[in-house]
Amino acid sequence: MTRANSGVGPMSFRIIAIGAVSLALVAAHSPLAAALAIVGLFLFGWTIWRKIPGDDSGVVRLSAVVASMTLLVSLLVSRTSVPDAVVDVRLPGAAIGVVACAVIFIGARRQSWRILGIAIAFLGVFVVTGQLAAEVWNSGLGTDIYQAHKAAGTALVNGQNPYTDAVRFFNGSPFVEDDAVLVGYPYPPVVLLTFGLVAAFTDPRLVSAAAWLAILIWAAWPALTRREHANASLAVFLMLATLPGWPLIWYASWTEPLSLLLLLVALLSWQRSVLISGILLGFALASKQYLIFLAPLLALHRDDDRLKRLGLAVTTALITLIPPILLDPAAMYRSMIGNLAAIGYRPDSVSVVGLLNGFGIRFKLPETIWLILGVVVSVAVGLGSRSVPSLLGRAGVVLGCTFAIGLAFTNYWFLVMGMLAVSALLIGRDQVIPAMAHGDSRVGSRPQTRP
Repeated sequence: MTRANSGVGPMSFRIIAIGAVSLALVAAHSPLAAALAIVGLFLFGWTIWRKIPGDDSGVVRLSAVVASMTLLVSLLVSRTSVPDAVVDVRLPGAAIGVVACAVIFIGARRQSWRILGIAIAFLGVFVVTGQLAAEVWNSGLGTDIYQAHKAAGTALVNGQNPYTDAVRFFNGSPFVEDDAVLVGYPYPPVVLLTFGLVAAFTDPRLVSAAAWLAILIWAAWPALTRREHANASLAVFLMLATLPGWPLIWYASWTEPLSLLLLLVALLSWQRSVLISGILLGFALASKQYLIFLAPLLALHRDDDRLKRLGLAVTTALITLIPPILLDPAAMYRSMIGNLAAIGYRPDSVSVVGLLNGFGIRFKLPETIWLILGVVVSVAVGLGSRSVPSLLGRAGVVLGCTFAIGLAFTNYWFLVMGMLAVSALLIGRDQVIPAMAHGDSRVGSRPQTRP
């Protein structure tokens, strides 16, 4: 077999990496979850810095195998501590996902089969989310984050500052007293005006569902139209649509789907408008506290307009913080920073902390050292950033490395997985397949360039 037909190109490695990180979302034990996440992160990083021989001629079949195996293995390593509602939807969701993979595996060379497989995958998303919604919709039985959104929504309607003691909710950590309470909304204003505002009138998880559906529709389009790098797009879409961790992400009302959508829209407008992309990037950065680690990466990205765009992003992010700062700066700091800083040693962390805890070693980096190392990683990774797809992939690697050496939980790795997947899709759309450009729609055509 020649190198050109080996079928183990960079995109194939990316698919395997995304599969490993997605398994980390449902691993039963934090050491296993941490190991899977770190392996996936390493594999994806390898494709950025090293040129791997071979093309992606086998990527369609590989996608079916990897996606199916990810779903099946997730049933074996799935968490036992998740709510019953999540456990109930996992099996039907996995079954629908495997059927979608099988349909594409059998008939990926035919457009009708590809469309059918994608439709089945979407059906799985709707079934899982719909069944969860039927069981927990506004039931008041959600997680601590769900309760935080609801309390913030009530505070907004009553004209109160959500970053004060107007918002009080039980601490969901399994390592604190059962009656431990957190004070103040722990998310930035961007999330307050989406999840919190929606929570004032209905279920805040609608924001997550809408954001995730928008991402999936965007991801499916190139596979449906059989354009630029359609094989890889189809493969990555399968990994996203059949993600075994989605039920838990939705149930917990975590906010990472919104952050990922904002990043995606910012990157899609990157070449069209510096103003729009800069503002959207600012909203994305302001949607989650730990995204501050991406600032050095963005500053070092080799782009003619990088300083102007970064200035717009930073300005936008700061503007979103002005209202709570003016109202009560101490309360805002306590809610957004203090609640995070108060998190102590967590043996269930999906990071080196949890990995070492599996071997009986209690270890946690001091916060100052963790912050310094995160910035160092961001600078080191940012030095080689040139293209937009590479930027998002490197951003995922930066956050992943930062999470790996500190504290991280399921929702953190959900965002990393999404960033890696969207980066792979953007890379596919930036590439040109010569055979397709000449009217040949054969699956597996070799791309002209590689990142």
